[in-house]
Amino acid sequence: MSARSLMVLTIAAVLLLPVSAALAGGEATLRISISPINGDPGTDIAVTGQGAQTGSSVAVMLVSNGDTGDGNIAQVQVDPAADGTFSATIKVPDNTTDGRYAVRAEQRTSEGSLIHFWWVGFQVGGGDALLPVTGTLPGTSITITAALAALLVGGLGFQGVRRAMRR
Repeated sequence: MSARSLMVLTIAAVLLLPVSAALAGGEATLRISISPINGDPGTDIAVTGQGAQTGSSVAVMLVSNGDTGDGNIAQVQVDPAADGTFSATIKVPDNTTDGRYAVRAEQRTSEGSLIHFWWVGFQVGGGDALLPVTGTLPGTSITITAALAALLVGGLGFQGVRRAMRR
């Protein structure tokens, strides 16, 4: 493959990266962010979300296991707006022991089947702060997969430029 072809393919991959990420996701996917990411018992946690399906309420919970939703400590229900966004405030109960927890948002069908969920780590009391969001970099909406894809495309671009400079 010629250096010119490699550079054209690399540029095309870089330009199509956002499109491929959007197509890979298909429908909107539930995502949340929280503030703060740690606090003592009694702390109010502001939760903002997007990607919720309309017509189905979102359960926002403080749980001991974000992946499964087990260990529900506190819960509020909220109805999403027409664009799939929502916000809620959940309070860390006063009797919550120090440790790692998760703020989990989920939607279920009327029959109780899980549609989708997303969780963010929350630290109660002292201890090391967690990476706040599963699947994304803290404070951003960039998924780990997108970051790795960007690194791969950047590496390919570097190799293409390097090969072109050798000729």
